[in-house]
Amino acid sequence: MNDTVQALFTRLKDSKNAARLIVVLGLGGMLLILASEFLPAGTAPKKDAAAASPQSADAYEAALETRLETLISQIDGAGKTKVMVTLETGEESVYAVDTQQGEADTGETHVLLDDGSALTETVRMPEVCGVAVVCEGGGQIHVVSEITQMLSSLLDLSTSRISVAKMNE
Repeated sequence: MNDTVQALFTRLKDSKNAARLIVVLGLGGMLLILASEFLPAGTAPKKDAAAASPQSADAYEAALETRLETLISQIDGAGKTKVMVTLETGEESVYAVDTQQGEADTGETHVLLDDGSALTETVRMPEVCGVAVVCEGGGQIHVVSEITQMLSSLLDLSTSRISVAKMNE
C-alpha cells in the first residue's frame, strides 16, 4: 500500500496538471464548508438534556440522595437505606466579566447578551453541608465506619457532618 501511495504522489508531482488538481481540491473543500452552513441545525449531535440546562438545587439534592442510597445499600451489611442531604446554599451563577485596564485604573463590566441579560460563565452547584443515613445495618460498628469513610471521601466532608443510625424494624 505504501508503494502505491508513493507511486501516486510521484505521478502527481510529475504531472503538468498538479497545480490545477490542488486548486480544484481546495475549492471543493471550501464548497463543502459553505454547504454545511445551509444544513439544518438539527443535524448536529445533541447534548445530554441534563448537561444542557442546569438543574435546580432541589433536584440536585434529590438526585444526590438517590445516588447515595443506591451506593450505600450495596455495602455489605447496610441493607435497606434512606439518605438525607443538606446543602449550604442554593446554586450560584458566575457571570462573564469584561476587564478593561487603563494606565491608572482597571474597570470590570458584565458581558451582556442582546436581550440585556448577563452572560452566565458557569453555574456552581451548592456544597453539601451534612448527610444523615438511616439503614438496617446502622447498629453495626463496622458498617457505620465504612459508610462514614465512604461519604467523607466522596463528598469531602468531615466525619462530624455525617450521621449513621440504625433503621427501625
